[in-house]
Amino acid sequence: MLHRLKKLQHKRQLKPVGARHSNAGFSLIEVLVASLVFTLGLAGFSALLLSSMIGSSQARREGIASIAAANLAEQIRLNPAAIDHYLYPPEYVSKICSGDTLCSPAQQADYDFRFWQLELADRIRHARGLVCRDGTPDDGNAANEQCDGSGPLVIKIFWSGRPAETRETPVEYRYILQIS
Repeated sequence: MLHRLKKLQHKRQLKPVGARHSNAGFSLIEVLVASLVFTLGLAGFSALLLSSMIGSSQARREGIASIAAANLAEQIRLNPAAIDHYLYPPEYVSKICSGDTLCSPAQQADYDFRFWQLELADRIRHARGLVCRDGTPDDGNAANEQCDGSGPLVIKIFWSGRPAETRETPVEYRYILQIS
């Protein structure tokens, strides 16, 4: 019994008010440092996510441009008699060629090219496309296509967008397809 009483007294001993335990919990500074590290990690993750979204958006535009150029190239191959109408399209389409409507090759080319331009502008904001002959197809921009009139038939598509790695002003992009 004496042994039990000594144990009980030992357990009941109180520590002074100012004494600290080694496992007393987190201090306010530790909590602030942990929240700062977490916030910096979240900021880095959000920057990475934003960069990824801009990059995938630009890749989507490039994919749309390549498909649109391939579609127009196929239309030109199917209507070789009207190549001049793709090179020098009229300002207005004289006839809507769809369904059972019979059109001449020139009218079909006018309609196909205008429909292609509208669809391109609808799918890529501020996009513009053209068909020209160019000996150096990898040059030019929306303001000056730099088609020299000689060489192979090419389709050039121009649009503007923001670069993925910075938040600078929009950059002009182009997609070139040489028709063989």
